[in-house]
Amino acid sequence: MGSVFLTGYPRTIVIDASAWLTSQEYAHRLLRDVMGAHGLVVIGMGRAGERGFQMLYRFSDACDELEASGVNVIFVYPKESARHVFDATSIRGARYRGKACLFLDAEGRFFRKPVDARTLRAIHLDRDMRQTVAADVPLRDAAWDARLRAFLTACRS
Repeated sequence: MGSVFLTGYPRTIVIDASAWLTSQEYAHRLLRDVMGAHGLVVIGMGRAGERGFQMLYRFSDACDELEASGVNVIFVYPKESARHVFDATSIRGARYRGKACLFLDAEGRFFRKPVDARTLRAIHLDRDMRQTVAADVPLRDAAWDARLRAFLTACRS
């Protein structure tokens, strides 16, 4: 099973942009609070996904390149995964990045349809909060990290 890229669906609403997210510093933020000058990439993790520090480390170069071009990247976890995103190592990794990048969907409202277990959902939003591209990537796929990296690279264009 490969990833599914959904292109050309700017009217597809897969998130609730008015839902509060809890940052690694336990502050409540809205998407517009973490938006970059040219947009935002949201990577939603399903249950039993990769830990926060693992995602920060594995994709730090791609995130750095996006952020240099004005597109911020955040990772959003379901509230059941608090131990995977608010553990000491993940919090230190997020602080090292110097910005809020790990979030919990504490109210369970952010994704209109929950992200499947062992899957991640990547969404690119432009500055006007319109979805430009999205991808569901199953973590069971051996090439999941290459697929997510390709998605992140495409968001720079």
